Amino acid sequence: MRALRLAALFACLSLVGCGDFGDEPAAAHDRDPVGPPPETVSFAADVQPIFDGNCVGCHGEGGNAGLDLRAGSSLANLVGVIATESSLARIEPGDPSASWLYLKLTGQQNVGVSMPPGDPLSADLTELVRTWIEEGALDN
Repeated sequence: MRALRLAALFACLSLVGCGDFGDEPAAAHDRDPVGPPPETVSFAADVQPIFDGNCVGCHGEGGNAGLDLRAGSSLANLVGVIATESSLARIEPGDPSASWLYLKLTGQQNVGVSMPPGDPLSADLTELVRTWIEEGALDN
């Protein structure tokens, strides 16, 4: 008799789903709640190499618009510094749309010549810069 009651209890629990009353979609139960942390764009490893390969030819020592994007100088010349051609900051941490450099990279209206001139960055490189700004323009 006891075995019959236990079998009935297990059958009931399997029908109810062990306490799942349908509050969340089944797929939510399959997710790993502690998965790996999201990747962060690294200034040193991801962004500075973009400047090195595409910008320092014109924006090196004594660069155009007074902008030096060489390693060791670029971050201090960008983050929170007002652009010479605008009242916007060159980089406004957390806000690509208020960052003059990002607007120049994406060729937005009313920003003058887009950068780099003649050979724009690929969408992937532009997205790295956007993400870095959005993440707070960290010195990492």
